[in-house]
Amino acid sequence: MPRLPFRPLGAVATAIALLTYVGCSSSSSKDDKGTSSATPGGAKSPAADASKAEPAGGRSSTLFAQWPKPAAVLVVSGEMDGYLEPCGCTQGQLGGLIRRYDFIERLRAQNWPYALIDLGSLIKDPAAARGGFEQAKIKFSIALKALSTFKYNAVALSADDLKVGVGEAMAQFLNNLTEPTKILAANVVPGPGFETIIQPSTIVAAGTVKLGVTAVIDPENIAKLSDPDKDELLPTVKRADDVLPSILAELEGKSDYQVLMVQGSPDEAKRLASAYPGFDIVVSTSAIDDPEQDPQMLNNGKTMLVNVGRRGKYVGAVGFFNDGAKTRYYRVSLNERYDGPATEVKKVIEDEYRSMLKEIGTVENFPRHDYVNGAPGATFAGAESCKTCHPNTFLKWSSTKHALAFESLLRDPKPNTIYDAECVTCHTTGFEYTSGWRSEAATPLLKGNQCENCHGPASKHVAEPDDLSFRKAIALTAQQVDKNRTCYRCHDDDNSPKFDFATYWGKVIHKGLDTYTDPKVHQGAAPKAGKP
Repeated sequence: MPRLPFRPLGAVATAIALLTYVGCSSSSSKDDKGTSSATPGGAKSPAADASKAEPAGGRSSTLFAQWPKPAAVLVVSGEMDGYLEPCGCTQGQLGGLIRRYDFIERLRAQNWPYALIDLGSLIKDPAAARGGFEQAKIKFSIALKALSTFKYNAVALSADDLKVGVGEAMAQFLNNLTEPTKILAANVVPGPGFETIIQPSTIVAAGTVKLGVTAVIDPENIAKLSDPDKDELLPTVKRADDVLPSILAELEGKSDYQVLMVQGSPDEAKRLASAYPGFDIVVSTSAIDDPEQDPQMLNNGKTMLVNVGRRGKYVGAVGFFNDGAKTRYYRVSLNERYDGPATEVKKVIEDEYRSMLKEIGTVENFPRHDYVNGAPGATFAGAESCKTCHPNTFLKWSSTKHALAFESLLRDPKPNTIYDAECVTCHTTGFEYTSGWRSEAATPLLKGNQCENCHGPASKHVAEPDDLSFRKAIALTAQQVDKNRTCYRCHDDDNSPKFDFATYWGKVIHKGLDTYTDPKVHQGAAPKAGKP
């Protein structure tokens, strides 16, 4: 595929891009269950329990052991939301492209023909991404490159992915996707020169089965984008109902099964599935990470409405069988069972991605801002500056995992996590602020999750410990921390799915550990860190 050499009419910024939120996905406690079956072109009915289709054993287990060999399998993914991989901060997480690739490799090893489609939303709201906008762009390009490594057949156009910039996204599509991958949106007409980037549909051959695949996007999702390139690059966005009748008729004449991906609300996907019963499979977005495992069966069992949740924790597998056998669906949990070598994608995700973060300096160049709620002009001073006056409190902190948070990144088996802004933000002190963490060389005294991540920058208090206004600016009670959900900034559903403030506070409580009778503690000192 040719590379995009320039941005016509000032519309496109060339791409160094990748994706938006590499987080961690906490696992569901439920086992995967079998779902529904369908007779091709006929009435569909609930399947016999397929909960043993994928044994709970180790990697040697056969996939879908209770299935007869299918004529083809359609693998459905989508709404990864920037979760290239679980972050490793807690055990039992689901998802990640490396595991997804291992699943596909095992499917391939069983000699089962397959096709791959993705609903899009590879990233989500890059402007609010924990790692910052630039890292989100890098993740987007890495995600696209990974999908090309998989040899995906189709990816639906998503407004979430266009938030890196419409021009940037178009350049990324052109520069990072290779055959056979197609970007689909039947109701979007690209501007001149970009007609080949977004296509209305594609015919995918998987073994003896031909799949007609299309996608639509809610015009409102495009309309909400505030982007100077939008009107030039995506000048025409039609209603789904204006294009689906003709698209469906065309696909029915060329394929055995018809598949629709809907980048809109779940209600809109259900409406379209009911309105156009010619589609055998409709892929919907999900309002939650872990939706119901079974698809909805619509149109008297003719249409299977599927969603695979968010954050890339699951993929769906639709089995098509010869001799009129019923179509089967199974949702696969991407857990440690799929921790195989996945060499090709592992190189992209672990080596290329983080090497790029290091080279570009996403941590050092993170857009920082001043701290607004502390003493005016205060900077981050580091826990060592607190030690003289608060020795027992310092000792208590030193015994917690907070003190070793940065070292845990150095020990991480994944390479170069200290250059990943999404990791560093919770493993260092004051990361997003002007005087906070920048690098191991520039701000070594801000390693780990220290006092000032809760109390705020303390340089003014360190210099003048008896100034009540400076002391008040960093004073904080457990009630305030709990009410403001301060701990949940890092101890979120991804990194600490079982976090409970009352329980964990008991492990770090430090009130009243020090006395201040020694005159030296009232003299003040020059902060050891926190230079602007």
